[in-house]
Amino acid sequence: MKTGFAYLPFSFGMAAAAGVSSKLVARFAPRLIAGPGLLVAAVGMGWFATLEADSSYAAHLMPAMFVTALGLGMGFVPMTLGAVSGVGHLDTGVASALLNTAQQVGGALGLAVLSTISTSAADGKLPDAAASLYRGLATEDFGLVSRAGEALTHGYTMAFVAAAGMFLAGLVVTAFAANAGRQQDATAAPGAHMG
Repeated sequence: MKTGFAYLPFSFGMAAAAGVSSKLVARFAPRLIAGPGLLVAAVGMGWFATLEADSSYAAHLMPAMFVTALGLGMGFVPMTLGAVSGVGHLDTGVASALLNTAQQVGGALGLAVLSTISTSAADGKLPDAAASLYRGLATEDFGLVSRAGEALTHGYTMAFVAAAGMFLAGLVVTAFAANAGRQQDATAAPGAHMG
């Protein structure tokens, strides 16, 4: 229950940003909303990357989580609309399914890459850092628990740096490859692509 409440800022940030971005797509091209959203998400990940073993939830985790969620919420709605923009009415279901599949595959691959980075960085500081943490807790070896906590935190921060880099790479792709126009233009002229 405590963990569920701890994640609420992420949900609130996503909902707030998605609501705003869904209104903005009628005035701006998707890349002009999603691009800044990815930048905000990268800033949030950069904030996460400054975590230390003794960082507090209220002062560090919660604001970083909220900022990241704002950025992602700004990015998801316009990119989804942009992906189906210009697609024939009969093909929108296929385009939407393809987008959903790409998101699922990308999420799985991203998680695998970030987990590998995190584990490698943590184990570089302390071999088998996760196992060492559990061993330290079981034997009440608090020195080992502290060292393992620091190693794991280092691993997480390296993964957050990599995630920020991925968001920035997404920003570059969005800036140069996303060419859908404003949502009302796409609705008024199906099949038209606007820069």
